[in-house]
Amino acid sequence: MKKLTDILKEAGIEMGKVYTDKDKPPFKITEKKKDDKIQIRGMGTWDYKSLTSNLARKIKDLDRRNKQGDHTGVGKNQLSVLVAMWEALSDYEENQ
Repeated sequence: MKKLTDILKEAGIEMGKVYTDKDKPPFKITEKKKDDKIQIRGMGTWDYKSLTSNLARKIKDLDRRNKQGDHTGVGKNQLSVLVAMWEALSDYEENQ
């Protein structure tokens, strides 16, 4: 396991030193637009917000079923849909 001090050293940050914007400019965070369209192979186009909420709901359902010991009713087709949604969201976020 890496220690925080090791990670900071790898990033070029010295302990006890004060950094300014001239030394290390602030980083930029780009927010994902909730209305961005994402193409899912075999399922059509979804917007970012709908896709993330639908994917979260499906994963919560699988988790609930697993905790209850109910491993029926989910087949290859349902898992293929989950994988396709996950891959589309992953590709979208990598390209942002």
